[in-house]
Amino acid sequence: MRIACIVNQFPPNVTAGLGRYVELITPYLARDHDLTVHTPNDGTLPVDERAGGVAVHRPRVRLLGRGRRLNRTRRAEFLLLALRVVASNWRYVRRLRRGPRPDLVAVHDSTNFLAGLLCHYLLRLPVVFHVHTTEYGVAPQRSITDPFNLFAALERWLARVSRRVVVATPEVREQLLAAGWRRTPIDVVPLGGTYEPALADPAFDRAALREEAAELRRTLGLAERDRVLLFVGRIERQKGVYQLLEAMRAVAEAVPGVRLVIAGEGDEAGVRRIAAATGLRGKVVCSGRFVPARELMAYYELAEVCVFPSLFEPFGLVATEAMALGRAAVLGDGFSRIFLGPDPARPAVRFVRASEPADIARGVVEVMSDAALRRTLARRGERFVREELSWERAAAETVAVYRASLKP
Repeated sequence: MRIACIVNQFPPNVTAGLGRYVELITPYLARDHDLTVHTPNDGTLPVDERAGGVAVHRPRVRLLGRGRRLNRTRRAEFLLLALRVVASNWRYVRRLRRGPRPDLVAVHDSTNFLAGLLCHYLLRLPVVFHVHTTEYGVAPQRSITDPFNLFAALERWLARVSRRVVVATPEVREQLLAAGWRRTPIDVVPLGGTYEPALADPAFDRAALREEAAELRRTLGLAERDRVLLFVGRIERQKGVYQLLEAMRAVAEAVPGVRLVIAGEGDEAGVRRIAAATGLRGKVVCSGRFVPARELMAYYELAEVCVFPSLFEPFGLVATEAMALGRAAVLGDGFSRIFLGPDPARPAVRFVRASEPADIARGVVEVMSDAALRRTLARRGERFVREELSWERAAAETVAVYRASLKP
């Protein structure tokens, strides 16, 4: 099967879970299929190359300056990024029109709506629409203002013309059905775990990782006795970070020596302002940037407990990261219930109500105050990710959806 994959991130341009997803699943898709990834170019990368058996096409677009990285958590830069994506979409379609003709086009996320629509109407190609987030047009917690529901209409349009829609959790499927996405079949394909390849590598050295974590502790200015509560993700509303900061007052009173470490980029100024206003100065430490996946492993190794109180999460690779590295995780109810594990009566994570700081505090304090509970959650979580969330399984299920989309 010849597959054209249209996606906004591909190595070395990985700045969020979407980039990690495409980096990890494409080698499996390219094993038995002719896969070409069409992705934006920041002006510094080759237009065409092969990366690990995957053909990559990055058209150059004369927008926004050579090599400039845009932060999507800032509204102006998000709009500039959207312009870059739309201009790139037009270039992808021009390349596909010249050939060779793919059997299908996999469009990842609704920001690539232009390519999806043109591939359907102009090129008459079968389209499969991967919905990695509903934060633009469907979810109540939206990252952009859409007063006229224009983006929601574009999403529904792209869904209608697509042969199949692919989502990562049953909850997202139900959310789309409730929003009226009923014309096109919606398939659920859970993702794999971020660190599956690294942990499966015989050369993986946990002792060396512990040394990296010790050095990171010194770099962040943390004392040996400090107990690290780790948050990983964009610093923005839907990730529940503001509710977490409010919850930290109660957590700090109940857990001596606790320090909240935030690994991610976004509203760092807001974090500092809230920390100062709530008496948390010195108890909250920010990385100040997006942390690449391999470097992020040291943050997880440093952590005693991980907390991700998302109001909305289409899947949440951060949960797989913490669990795979044997860290107890506290998740907001915006996460899928699949993370409870195969037996919800013996949960692999602690869920909290993300909109309620008091409940976040209760969950965090419960886990940080009970060493046996931390060990139990860590053991169940690590086993769940290792046994249930493999990229080979995700790729096989994705290919099955693609084949189904090509049937008359």
